[in-house]
Amino acid sequence: MPSLANAQSVALQLEKVRPKVPVLFERDDILLTLIQKRGDVEKVSSRNMRVPLQIRPGGKASQHTMDGDDLGLGSGSTYDVATLTPVFQTFAVQINKLVEYATTGNERAVENATKREVASGMKQFRWFLDTLLQTNGNGVIGSVGSFTGTTWNLAVPPGAALFYYNQDVQVYDPTLTTNRGLATIQEVDPLNKLVVVNANPTGLSNGDLIVPNGLSGVQPVSVFGIKYHHLDSTTGTWLGLSRSTYPEALRTPHYAAGNAALVPANVRLAINKIRKVLGTDILQREKLIAYMAPEQEHAWEQLGVTISEIVRNQVPSDAGMPDLLFNQQVDKRMAGVPIKTSIHADPTRIDFIALARWGRAVMKEIDFYEIGGQTVFPVYGASGGLASSYLFYFTTGFQIWMDGPRYGAYIDGLAIPNGY
Repeated sequence: MPSLANAQSVALQLEKVRPKVPVLFERDDILLTLIQKRGDVEKVSSRNMRVPLQIRPGGKASQHTMDGDDLGLGSGSTYDVATLTPVFQTFAVQINKLVEYATTGNERAVENATKREVASGMKQFRWFLDTLLQTNGNGVIGSVGSFTGTTWNLAVPPGAALFYYNQDVQVYDPTLTTNRGLATIQEVDPLNKLVVVNANPTGLSNGDLIVPNGLSGVQPVSVFGIKYHHLDSTTGTWLGLSRSTYPEALRTPHYAAGNAALVPANVRLAINKIRKVLGTDILQREKLIAYMAPEQEHAWEQLGVTISEIVRNQVPSDAGMPDLLFNQQVDKRMAGVPIKTSIHADPTRIDFIALARWGRAVMKEIDFYEIGGQTVFPVYGASGGLASSYLFYFTTGFQIWMDGPRYGAYIDGLAIPNGY
């Protein structure tokens, strides 16, 4: 009689499932968290929130003999108000009932899928809101550089950093006037800056702009992100104020690098431009952060390698090798300003942000959508009866404001280091 083979005993063997479920995608919400923690929060209605500003100084200075001469007339400061209204964002999660039955209890699954989806959905929603904070207020999260079939090669910046799998997006023409239609992201490759979609909208062309689902109309309006508030321009509007009316007050100090690599002089120039418009002591009055993508963090660290090499050559041979790529546990700084790095930041740009000058006008904080205390809603089948599935939503209604575009600076047009 033949010996017992493994194939004959498989039915007796226990299946081992690792009780950990790793996440295989990034979920940065760096800028959203920073603004929530350090910025002001104003509870608002559907009416415009008004942010009063002292935009121009008053008074008439002159020299006099005081020997009966005419002292002239005076003037007063110029005040105006910035205005904004919250916009709503929604994140829907749908779960089949069988998933709940099959993953409830340790004897059935390593983790309760429903509970995990609640936590996961909130994280993904925050991720999405953070991507909107990188934009200039029109919701554009990417642009089509070229395409082959349903593979879109995205222009840099921002590449594919602001997309996720199964995300519904809309495609506009380059002028944001013609909505070409909807597409669903089937694959995201941030390293190669491409996405694959289920089908191309009619008329898709190179240079087309991509926005989240739900935006509509000509020149759509979304969350006012960092590129909306930090802008060196005399055209358009900022929170309802014409930039051409107050060209000196509504422009953000800025240095255009012209596709050159980052050098320390760029940083010093940007910071000194803030000092020139707001006073030499502005860095004592305002706590800035240097907000950037890993590409520019890399460029800044690379500048420090030469200095580290010099230090290494000056220390005794038995002192050990210094960390030429810097200790990631130590706060990194740029000209004394703490560095905050985000995957979602523009890889060709560095923003110096005065977080205390930023805030949120909130009509509804990030939370479940609720009707009469109910947060889970049934799905109906084709028959009109209930389907064995249910929905829940996260929603929020807010808008981002700041005290004025001068409270900050940015460097743009920076070269991206090789390899990215």
